[in-house]
Amino acid sequence: MSKTPLRAIRRLALLATLLAAGGAHAGPISLGLDGSLNLLAFGNMNVSSSDVEGRVAVGGNATLGGYSINTKTGSSALYAGTGLTVGGNLSFSSGTVWGGAVVGGAYTPNASGNVMGGVTSGQGFAFASEQQRLATLSATLDALTNTGSAVDQWGTLHFNATGQSLAVFDIQAADVAKNLQIDGLGVGAQVLINVHGTSVDFGNHGYTGFNKGQVLFNLPDAKTLILNGGINASLLALNASVGPGWGQINGQVVVKDWNSSVQVNDAPMPSPRPPVPNQSRPLPEPASLALAGLGLAAALLARRRSR
Repeated sequence: MSKTPLRAIRRLALLATLLAAGGAHAGPISLGLDGSLNLLAFGNMNVSSSDVEGRVAVGGNATLGGYSINTKTGSSALYAGTGLTVGGNLSFSSGTVWGGAVVGGAYTPNASGNVMGGVTSGQGFAFASEQQRLATLSATLDALTNTGSAVDQWGTLHFNATGQSLAVFDIQAADVAKNLQIDGLGVGAQVLINVHGTSVDFGNHGYTGFNKGQVLFNLPDAKTLILNGGINASLLALNASVGPGWGQINGQVVVKDWNSSVQVNDAPMPSPRPPVPNQSRPLPEPASLALAGLGLAAALLARRRSR
């Protein structure tokens, strides 16, 4: 194959990433995940209490105790179909998973760990390809031009989103420990906050003007992460291990390891396929018809150029 088709394929891949991100400042940005998937951890999950209202996928091993997945009421599933997908081993000592579980490794039953719908063996999620896609997405979002600068006013960091369909800001890790306020966030508009630093502690403070489903924190550099208090935002931190914490986050969470008692509540980013509660289906694979179409176009172009 000549170099020309390879260049074309790379251009198509970049275009697909920009489409998945919503385009520079066009909005809406999307994680490209089904909205029912509230927590995605590519490494391990080790928790002793708390809950996730929607579905959970763990690429490595999951050790759960005193934990609830895929329910708001505690008496029924929030989403029909698979509630928990684990690529490695599952140890579930107590609590309830609604909608059943798919486990790629070993599972040892425990009478106190109740899986409503049972446990089946298999690979229920494309962890490797999704990790690559989301890494590209994180870098693409980080490269977007800022629409303004965050301004510190008497200890509160202000983000001006007035008149923006997608407002973009870059801040440092130390900034997220301050009180944060979004000004002028319109209905249907979004705010992207890129946070730089390898160790990020959100602290426990105020979040003013943060509306569920409209804000995304992108942490492309983070290795360690601590969450506390109440946060109305989604979180993309592919390389971060989340340590012990408390409180709740209202949004979709994508991390490396999840070792936190923070509740993850069902408040997704815009989804290519809006979640429909109680509609029977397995844990959705990544939803991106644009990526599939561009991949096919790239393959056809490469074939044509190689003749």
